[in-house]
Amino acid sequence: MPPTDGLAEQVRAASCDHGIKRWRLYLTEEQMGSVAYGLWLHRMTGSAAEANRFAREYGVVHSPARDSGEGPPAVRGGAGVSGRG
Repeated sequence: MPPTDGLAEQVRAASCDHGIKRWRLYLTEEQMGSVAYGLWLHRMTGSAAEANRFAREYGVVHSPARDSGEGPPAVRGGAGVSGRG
């Protein structure tokens, strides 16, 4: 699955808030789903830390079962989310 339209541009437009030492990344709900999918793929290679933090902080996860219509929606959350990391 390719990244959602506009995701690369949003990542390039991310800015660092030096006061709190965090990056700010604003994504649509669809873009958040694309990020969750990428983190899920990363998790499948052995590292779940990023996917777990994304799920914990923003309530967004990718689940193949959810995407197939089983269980709750795969993406939850608002359109304008400030990413931290």
